[in-house]
Amino acid sequence: MTLRFSVPRPLAAVNKAAALWKPVMRRLSTLVLLILCLSVASYLITHYLQSRKSVSTDNAYISGSITTVSSQLDDIVMWVGADAGDFVTAGQVVVRLDGGTPMNKLDRAKSELAATVQLVAALKQRVQRQQAEVRQAQASYELARNEAQRRNKLAARGMVSKEERDIAVLRQREARAALETAQQMLAEATIKAGHMPIAEHPQVRGAAALVRGLFAEVNKGAIVAPVSGHVAKSFVSAGDTIKTGQPLLQLVQLDQTWVEANFKETQLQNLRLGQPVEIISDLYGEDIVYNGEVIGTGTGTGSAFALLPAQNATGNWLKIVQRVPVRIAFTDAQIRDHPLPIGTSLAVKIDTSSQDGPRLSTTPATHSSDVSGVYNYWRAGARDMVEAIISDNLPSAQDDRQTHQVAAKQLSADQLAAKK
Repeated sequence: MTLRFSVPRPLAAVNKAAALWKPVMRRLSTLVLLILCLSVASYLITHYLQSRKSVSTDNAYISGSITTVSSQLDDIVMWVGADAGDFVTAGQVVVRLDGGTPMNKLDRAKSELAATVQLVAALKQRVQRQQAEVRQAQASYELARNEAQRRNKLAARGMVSKEERDIAVLRQREARAALETAQQMLAEATIKAGHMPIAEHPQVRGAAALVRGLFAEVNKGAIVAPVSGHVAKSFVSAGDTIKTGQPLLQLVQLDQTWVEANFKETQLQNLRLGQPVEIISDLYGEDIVYNGEVIGTGTGTGSAFALLPAQNATGNWLKIVQRVPVRIAFTDAQIRDHPLPIGTSLAVKIDTSSQDGPRLSTTPATHSSDVSGVYNYWRAGARDMVEAIISDNLPSAQDDRQTHQVAAKQLSADQLAAKK
């Protein structure tokens, strides 16, 4: 006995429709797969062509000069005028120290300078006294010489005894010895006093230098900011006892920053100085695009300058692609309108289509940083103060000039007499 089943008409219609759509779906899937393959190929080709004209990395950060303000003295902090986040200008006082010890040293040095000026002035006066003694000895010698000559003439005629003649000759010798002694003492006094003005005497100049140095030490009690910028960190509070060289503040100039981009060594083949750069920060996102240019490439990888460099000659070796720092400068005003903190993460893209620039700079550096003008206050007024101390302890300028003129004339006369 055979059983037969009949298929309902609606189910048969569905099977017939599915059989008709199978070729269509097969063609549609093939078309979609083809479009997908073409899209991937197009993307890869475009990326390859673009990569030949540009290199990019997100291993980039904002760098800048961090200026550390430190103390030049061992002292107590009496006042602090800036804290983290504050903006300070170059030359602005940020910390004041007690300054009592340097002030006491300065007072002693000023007294020593005054005493030294008086001592040198006394040496000048001693020269005048010795000159008078030389003139007196010269007169005594001439008198004894004339007397000896007369006695010799009279003794030749038999008018005086030999004893009287010998006494006259002996007195002449004594007077000559006294004159030579006076001349030697004058020469010694002249050497000590010197022929220069009192203010130029070595002892006075040494004491004046000490005063100027301690004057600067006193002014160092007012610590200023060497550059204009923001206080990044503060390590000091009022009342702290600090040592020489101890860091007090750290300043950052956000308008003078640059980019340190660490590229793989395989990306540096077409890199040249002067190539344009597009910079995007994580802070502002793609809404703010900075423009820059390559201004320098590193002369060594990061591992080459590490505290503990890799020792590839020993043990097992594993090759790792090294990274080389590339320095990029901002070329537009965006960095002023949208400043970036030090250490901010960046993504950079360098257009390497232009190959006109060199790989490394071959021209001498022309830029420099100079803050010497900020510290002129250390010695400002020191020279005037020294000149005032010297002037207050000097004899009159006219007497000083006369002393030098008389000393020069007397020295010349003594030299002529010694030659005779």
